[in-house]
Amino acid sequence: MVTGHDLPTTTPTEAGLDPGWLNSAVVTIRERFPHVTSLLVARDGHLAFEQYFGIQQDDPQDLQSVTKSVGSLLTGVAVQHGVLSVDRPVLEQWPEAVTLTRDPRWQRVTVGHLLTMTSGLPSEITDPVYDEAWFHDADPLRFTLGQTLSTEPGQAFHYSNAGVHLLGALVSHRVGQPLEEFAQEVLFTPLGIPSRTWMADPQGRVWGSGSLHLTPREMLRMGQVVLQEGRWHSRSVVSAAWIQQMTRPRVKGYAFMEGMPDYGWLWWLAGSGETPGWYATGYGGQYIAVFPALRLVVVMTGQVCDHPNHRSVIVDLTRQVAAADLS
Repeated sequence: MVTGHDLPTTTPTEAGLDPGWLNSAVVTIRERFPHVTSLLVARDGHLAFEQYFGIQQDDPQDLQSVTKSVGSLLTGVAVQHGVLSVDRPVLEQWPEAVTLTRDPRWQRVTVGHLLTMTSGLPSEITDPVYDEAWFHDADPLRFTLGQTLSTEPGQAFHYSNAGVHLLGALVSHRVGQPLEEFAQEVLFTPLGIPSRTWMADPQGRVWGSGSLHLTPREMLRMGQVVLQEGRWHSRSVVSAAWIQQMTRPRVKGYAFMEGMPDYGWLWWLAGSGETPGWYATGYGGQYIAVFPALRLVVVMTGQVCDHPNHRSVIVDLTRQVAAADLS
């Protein structure tokens, strides 16, 4: 069902896309990537291709860590409102949390460190025992702040769910309302997104690091906002300055995760030899991919389980579009 907030539709041909290639991509997905659940392509602000595999158009999907990239947008709005600073230490902006820390180096952890995953917290990706202890703690935020940092703040990238959950709690504290209410007010409602499932920790805080659910079309709107430097229709939802800063390469991430070595503010950057672009990614093959030079947004979703990575479909699509533009 098309709503007033959905992107207007067009045909692949009118959007400069090759219908034959797209049909071949669907065959490839069915044969090689049976865990894919959707593929949507928008160009020049128009939905040009939409295919679902085992789900319906209006079925919200578990975004997993794509939630982190949405959290970056919310952080940008809080900064724009003047209630949060990227460069100031977290504990200066949340003095009540000081008593939860033991390691004095927490005094030097900034919002920027949380955005680039360089706070010094260990990574749940490489330490499953730590991951289990953090996720199942009665108060994951208290658990996080009580950790001894594994490196000096700003020294090294450690993919950290706990750090992004802390960032979400900080944004909530600074704006004076639950993170999900703030998100609904400043981002979701302007994009026509109703209240959606967003799972919470044992203390009732929604997970800043994951578990937000959106439909693929709603994900596409999110990507379009990023492509349009924070604008949706005639309204500025997130500042253009934040989008520009958010998508700059800031640190080398874990290339083994997605084959993308560079990380911005909770967004990945396309790898060397690929079409320049920005990715919000999540476990199980959840993607919002934005390619400014091609005026292109691609969304893919997948079953939340281990299965072959299907980002190659997006990479191949961008190459096909870029080649067509040059011909």
